[in-house]
This record gives sequence, structure tokens and C-alpha cells, in this order.
Amino acid sequence: MMAHNLTREMQMLAHPAAGRTLAKRPSAWKFQKLDSIRHRFIQRAGRLIRPQGKLMLVMSANKAVREDLLHFIEVLQKAA
Repeated sequence: MMAHNLTREMQMLAHPAAGRTLAKRPSAWKFQKLDSIRHRFIQRAGRLIRPQGKLMLVMSANKAVREDLLHFIEVLQKAA
């Protein structure tokens, strides 16, 4: 339950609410499923390497994932 709430809060911070009022009162945010976010950010192929004695995680270059991840990190740092 806590993972669900944290994921929703992160998405609400990252994308502002839609400022519309309609008769059927749709949600102000369009949420992604926790499963989709997990597959997109967490369950990514990578390799731990140790160049010059410093441990690093190397992942494939995916521009869309990088931009989304950096956006979420930036928003969460501002909120902290």
C-alpha cells in the first residue's frame, strides 16, 4: 500500500493536475500503473562495473527513460 501511495504522490508532483471541470468529473491526473513504472525504471538491464576502483551501474542508452527518470528526480528534489 505504501508503494502505491508513494508512486501516486510522485506522479502528482511530476505532472500538474489538469485544470478542467467536466460534467462527469474525470480524474485530475492520468496515472500510470505501478507495474508500468517498475518495468520502465526499475527492472532495466544493467551491469555493475568497477572502473578505477569506483562501483558504477551502467545501463543501455535510452533517451526517453533517461529524460523521465531525471524529471522525476528533479521534481522530488524540489519537493524535499
